[in-house]
Amino acid sequence: MNIDKKKLKNRIFIVLRIVISIGILFFLFKTQFGNFSEIISYLSRTKVNFWLIGLSFLMYWLGIYLLVLRWQILLKTQQIKASMPFLFGSYLVGYFFNNFLPTSIGGDVYRIYDTSKLKNSSGMKAASIVLMERTTGVMSSIIYLVFALAIGFLRTAHVEFKMGRWTISNNILIVMILIFFIFAVLIILIMLFPDYFRLNKVFRKLRFLHKWEDKLRQMYNTFKDFRRFKLILFVTIILSMLLQFTFTLNYSFCSQGFGITQLSLIAYIFIIQISAILTMIPISIGGIGVREGAFVVLVGALGGPRNIATIVSIAVLIMILVPGVIGGIIYALRPYMDRRRKQAELTENK
Repeated sequence: MNIDKKKLKNRIFIVLRIVISIGILFFLFKTQFGNFSEIISYLSRTKVNFWLIGLSFLMYWLGIYLLVLRWQILLKTQQIKASMPFLFGSYLVGYFFNNFLPTSIGGDVYRIYDTSKLKNSSGMKAASIVLMERTTGVMSSIIYLVFALAIGFLRTAHVEFKMGRWTISNNILIVMILIFFIFAVLIILIMLFPDYFRLNKVFRKLRFLHKWEDKLRQMYNTFKDFRRFKLILFVTIILSMLLQFTFTLNYSFCSQGFGITQLSLIAYIFIIQISAILTMIPISIGGIGVREGAFVVLVGALGGPRNIATIVSIAVLIMILVPGVIGGIIYALRPYMDRRRKQAELTENK
């Protein structure tokens, strides 16, 4: 009976996430455009720069390449060898799970499963590496936000969100950013110095963790191993900042292509990082809807046209979904590809 209740709760949660994603997108269109004919009319009147939009799409793929490269570097620290084509395919399948399959199996879970089967790997080791990868990504986002604050961006552009009777001001945004920054630094310190935080003793005292003792020990040992690769971790943070910059250029070029010229590159650094942090809240499918809504609100708050921002957000959403479609094709063909690979290995061994 408990299992049925859990399944029911999961299904209700999935349905709610789908409704939220569709609802936000529908709300954006309804508030900015009466119908699709208005969008077509606007595009026919506006000279769209397809070269910039193509460059925007290229920046998105460059960002994916850097994501895969960062993942490969972290895997190598644990003597886990994986080719770029394999990891690239795994990442694209992850995009497919995140954006097209409304299940509890996210892209990170699939990537962990995929790399756990490799030589010298395990489930906990693969999970630790993905966690470290995600943490360096959050850290780079926070660094960008702090950079935007440091140059006085929020002093020259007032950002305020109104949600009914609630108002989110600049000060609240700064506090939120600082909280994320402290949290990210704390996670990094825990990963690099688990002994100092006495995690092994914490695991022993918490009874509900005892059944995962072996797996947690593997993760604990993996965290300890990362201390030997401080330079590599620094490189991965640099890579994370670089890929965040490519995603910023993705939105910046696309916005310019559709005619938004009021905002600076610094403004997009702020907008994209805030949007990315908000998509971490698991209330929608793959962040769809939340990402687009945040982008439109932030562009409008910083003086840009919200109607064009809506078009830009949908254009970027299509760019995001394309890798997922390719990932779905790879996922469908992977059993066949694995059989071919195993047959080739057997032939070589003979």
